Amino acid sequence: MKYISVAVLIIAFAMQISCKSSDEPKSGAAISEKNSEQEVPQPKAKAEEPVKEENAVEKTVDVPKSVQVTEAVKPTAGEKKDIAQVQPEKKEEPKAKKAAQKQTDEKGMVSYVEGNVKKKNIEEADFKTSVAEKTAVKSRESYKTMVKSRAELELSGLDIIRLAPKTTVDLVALYEETKDGKQKTDIKLAEGDLWAQVNSSDEKSEFMMDTDIAAAAITGTNFRMSKDGELTEMKVYHGEVKISNAKEKMDELDAKSVKDFKQPGQVSGPKQISGPKQVSLEEWVYIVKNMQQITFDRTGKVVSAGEFKATDKAEKNEWVDWNKKRDRQKGLK
Repeated sequence: MKYISVAVLIIAFAMQISCKSSDEPKSGAAISEKNSEQEVPQPKAKAEEPVKEENAVEKTVDVPKSVQVTEAVKPTAGEKKDIAQVQPEKKEEPKAKKAAQKQTDEKGMVSYVEGNVKKKNIEEADFKTSVAEKTAVKSRESYKTMVKSRAELELSGLDIIRLAPKTTVDLVALYEETKDGKQKTDIKLAEGDLWAQVNSSDEKSEFMMDTDIAAAAITGTNFRMSKDGELTEMKVYHGEVKISNAKEKMDELDAKSVKDFKQPGQVSGPKQISGPKQVSLEEWVYIVKNMQQITFDRTGKVVSAGEFKATDKAEKNEWVDWNKKRDRQKGLK
């Protein structure tokens, strides 16, 4: 009986152990499930950074007035062309075209400078630019020689203009094409003394020498023109000049030879005269040829005209001698 009781206790103990072994997995799983429910708090996520799409393009767009905008752009098929055309590429003029334009503007060069010579554009007020030899000569320029200075301009038409000291000329037009297809040259003597050698002109060219009072049409001539404020004088050494105090009517008026000019007769004694009345200035056209001269005052009235000689006192001066020497050096008359 005693042994039976011991066996029963042993069996009971063994069964108890067996029950405990089967309960332990279930208990562990429960614990694991409970722990999984208690999630560990995760750190706060950083602010989302903008994600650039793979096809996004960072573009700097040139906008007129130098305004730049840099932004990420996702161009569509239609926008790609527009972005490329925001600022069209400037095409530079071909160098050959620029060189041709520059050559067209240049109408000669300064072939001689002595002393202080200045130039400016006709529209400008002051002479500020110093003139040196070999510089280009253009239309719409003015040249001025100071005291003890002189200059020589060789124009592209093989015409030569020389300026004595204290002389100012305006190159109003140099070989410019007119509406009727002519090449027009117009030079104005503002003050001083000018010597010129002009080639023969024809129906396709026109060379005018102007003052404030009169204008001269030059046709293959070596001449000298001087203006001192009171009187203007033109002397022709060879060739022919047609000069008039009515430039616009030069071709309409009858031209006279300077040989036909007569000095006003001496006024007789006092006599009663009528009251004041307006007297219109006589319009005239004269032909001045080899070794002839004409002089008129600032009102446009001719005060003298006729022939002169190389032996005259007025022709014996350094300015005339220097010009004749320069002409011989260039093979001119």
